[in-house]
Amino acid sequence: MKKILLIAFLIALNSCAEKKTKTEDSKNTELSTKDTVETKKEEDKPKELNKDIVLGSYKGKIGSNLETAFHLDNNDGHISGFYYYKKIGIDIKVVGTVVADSLLAYELNYKNDTLAIIKGKIEDSAINGVWVNAKNKKEYPLLITKTTKNITPLPEGIEGAYYNDMCNLTLTFTKSKGEYYYTYQSNERSLKGKINFYREEDLYMTLTEIEYAEDYFDVALFEEDPEKEKEYAKLKEIGKRRVGVECYYSPDELTIQNYGNAMNYYVKLNDCSEKYIHFKKQ
Repeated sequence: MKKILLIAFLIALNSCAEKKTKTEDSKNTELSTKDTVETKKEEDKPKELNKDIVLGSYKGKIGSNLETAFHLDNNDGHISGFYYYKKIGIDIKVVGTVVADSLLAYELNYKNDTLAIIKGKIEDSAINGVWVNAKNKKEYPLLITKTTKNITPLPEGIEGAYYNDMCNLTLTFTKSKGEYYYTYQSNERSLKGKINFYREEDLYMTLTEIEYAEDYFDVALFEEDPEKEKEYAKLKEIGKRRVGVECYYSPDELTIQNYGNAMNYYVKLNDCSEKYIHFKKQ
């Protein structure tokens, strides 16, 4: 009888120990789950946007040689603005946020698809970070420095037809998928291509793919030097063609300086004999 009672006592004791272990495990699981939930809540908690950092206009580089200009505004921690490459000069849309002293922005195309991610630390007079290609994830260093020159977007209303009545020339500008295009029409020919912009104090356009009518290196001529005259004639005949005709833009008007002088000789368009060709918007 004593043996049976001893066995029953041991079974009861073991059962109590198992219940205690399960209770402790349950409590530990609950604590672990609670910690995980609290951690996740902390991670999911929106980071506070910095409304106080003042941005503005910047100039600098992406990579080692791509010169750029930015204009960024901070609206309650939300970034809006644009940038352009100096070589092309077409506005590229930028949106993003500022958290603490960090910038996270996205370069968007004409469909608002993300082309690149821009990350950087905002300093007093610069933004130092990286430009990341959204497709292949390649990173390039980005360093842009504040400038007192206000970086402004391209003017509205560039598109349209511009006409020169002296030589019966027409330049028509269009915009498609975020890029600008021209059509050049004269009595002799019709040409098409892309437009690049050069943006400093003034705005210039380059009509790409138009070859200069005459273009050769600078020469100093002396009438008493027959050899120089022969060299000049040979250069004029052979030519040293430059591609891309530049024109100056002002509201509702374009101007092309069509030829130079003896020391810097060129002829851009052989369709017109005017030195300065003025196009009025129609």
